Amino acid sequence: MRPVRIAATLFAVKLVRILLATVAVAIALAALAVVGLAAPGAVSPNTSAARAEYCPAGEQQARAAAVKRYVKQMKAAQKRYFKTTRSAKARKSFVRKQQAQLKTLKRALARCD
Repeated sequence: MRPVRIAATLFAVKLVRILLATVAVAIALAALAVVGLAAPGAVSPNTSAARAEYCPAGEQQARAAAVKRYVKQMKAAQKRYFKTTRSAKARKSFVRKQQAQLKTLKRALARCD
């Protein structure tokens, strides 16, 4: 008879452990939900206090104008470069560098609050 009682006790212990683990997970998810609803920017992986920048008056407009100017001159710069360079590899590299510069300018604009 003794082995039956031990098996029943072990089952009860496992059941309690599973119940406690489930409750712990539920509490953790509830806490994350509260934080996510209260401050959505706090749980976003792309948002960071280190990335935020203070921009004085007019800085955001200046950055937007820089992006617009760069986009406007990109085609002309490509045309000039392609006129003197026949290498497909060099042309591709030039376009990649232009895209990287544009991405940098857009990121700077996005960081400005």
